Amino acid sequence: VSKTRYSAFKVLKEALTGHKGWEPTWRDAEPKADGYDVIIVGGGGHGLATAYYLAKNHGITNVAVLERGWIGSGNVGR
Repeated sequence: VSKTRYSAFKVLKEALTGHKGWEPTWRDAEPKADGYDVIIVGGGGHGLATAYYLAKNHGITNVAVLERGWIGSGNVGR
């Protein structure tokens, strides 16, 4: 994992150019070959909280969160 530094100039430049210069923040967008224990549809507040509590309280960490927009967007991002 590389460590990237972001200056205010870099953030402004990316905002004005459509965010085309950012490196992807995920490792691989392809589904895992062996599947998942849980699939959560919706990456808003409730979906992310569900994933968090499944990991914290039940030890289930093989979870996929599906979101059509941005994770944490919608009412969480307002």
